[in-house]
Amino acid sequence: MFTKTLISLIFISWSFCSTTLECVNTDKNMKPQILLFTCQYGSGHKMAAQGIVESLPNYSVAIVDIYDEPLNSIDPFRKSFPAISVENIYNKIAKNENNYLLNFFSNIAPRSLLWQRIKIEHLLESYIAKEKPDMIISCVPLVDSMLLNVSKKLDIPLLVISTDIDISWFAYGFDKVNFETDINKFRITFPYSEKYFKKRNSFPKWLLDSIEYNFGYPTRASFSQSADESTLNEIRKKYSIADDENIILIMMGSNGSKATLEYAKLLIGMTEDQIRKIDDKKIHILALCGDVKQKENLELMKRLNALNSSRYKRNKIVKIQAIPKTHQIAELVSLPNLRTVISKPGGSTVNEMIKKRIPMVYHIQGVPLDWERGNMEYGETRSFGKRFYLSKTTNRKNRDNLINVLRYTFLLKQKLTSTYEADIDFSENLRKALREML
Repeated sequence: MFTKTLISLIFISWSFCSTTLECVNTDKNMKPQILLFTCQYGSGHKMAAQGIVESLPNYSVAIVDIYDEPLNSIDPFRKSFPAISVENIYNKIAKNENNYLLNFFSNIAPRSLLWQRIKIEHLLESYIAKEKPDMIISCVPLVDSMLLNVSKKLDIPLLVISTDIDISWFAYGFDKVNFETDINKFRITFPYSEKYFKKRNSFPKWLLDSIEYNFGYPTRASFSQSADESTLNEIRKKYSIADDENIILIMMGSNGSKATLEYAKLLIGMTEDQIRKIDDKKIHILALCGDVKQKENLELMKRLNALNSSRYKRNKIVKIQAIPKTHQIAELVSLPNLRTVISKPGGSTVNEMIKKRIPMVYHIQGVPLDWERGNMEYGETRSFGKRFYLSKTTNRKNRDNLINVLRYTFLLKQKLTSTYEADIDFSENLRKALREML
């Protein structure tokens, strides 16, 4: 009798557990609830957030713009004059590439946020307590020390994922935090090895124990996948790309419209002898112009395409092709004859190109942005690319410098066959961290 009762209890328990597990796998409401804080300052945070969400199919992830929702009230303009919010002002200045002014504000903004620490923590606590997530992930800089205080108070794990190789801005304010934390309650990720990070010693000692090195960067899933040949053939056909052409992708969109034009003029104005210093093939330049439904972007496209028959053209082997924004960047840079990408050294762009093993020309107008400098310096240290300062005038020296930089990055393409950074599995590291922290 006892044996039959025991067998019945085991069977009932097994049936209950099976039903419960099935519910966890099929009922969306049973998935762990993740609150993912991001922002709209530039596009890098948005791309990183996408990479994080794509890595967590078995979690329910709510993406929240931290400045648009919980911290809306700390922006002096947003409520009454949303068109001139601090975020919009930042993006406007970035579009004009006034890096001196952005660097100036970058020294003021962090202090301003720390002065409002008590208010910010109160706003974050109210918002998070209402949402009741199982875990918080932040890919927003500057406010993470405040998020740590709140998450500790609410007993919710916090994972900070850097969207730059230099994590200084994500560790800002932690010297004001006066308690130690459990690694299963708080972690901050470092994309690659600590030995390339010069400012590590400036962190509080307790924070070093919470850093997870070689975690990888939250690149979008398409950059971890190989493009199939049929897709590549469709792209070749779409953009009329020939086998005897080297491809250069200029990727700054409307945020760098003036710079895109200058690069196109420099390249179209090279003599054939100058081009042969770079490589002996023809050059097909694809220049992204952003959303061409916008008048200024459509005008940029027309001006770029007009260069092919303009007074700037001095050769028959360079072709400029202006194209609208596309969601197939990962597939474009998978083309075997794409030799380099010219772009700003933003975190997502630099790391997505590392993932695809594509060398970069790091575009600099005036001075680098403070928070992008680390991406560029790391890329140069590891031979993933080289910086190029674009001067205001299209002159011979400027063109000669670009020839030298392009010659270097073209040669790099042959060497980037194996890099440990490209092989790091960010998605698996993220899922492992969540399993340990939840």
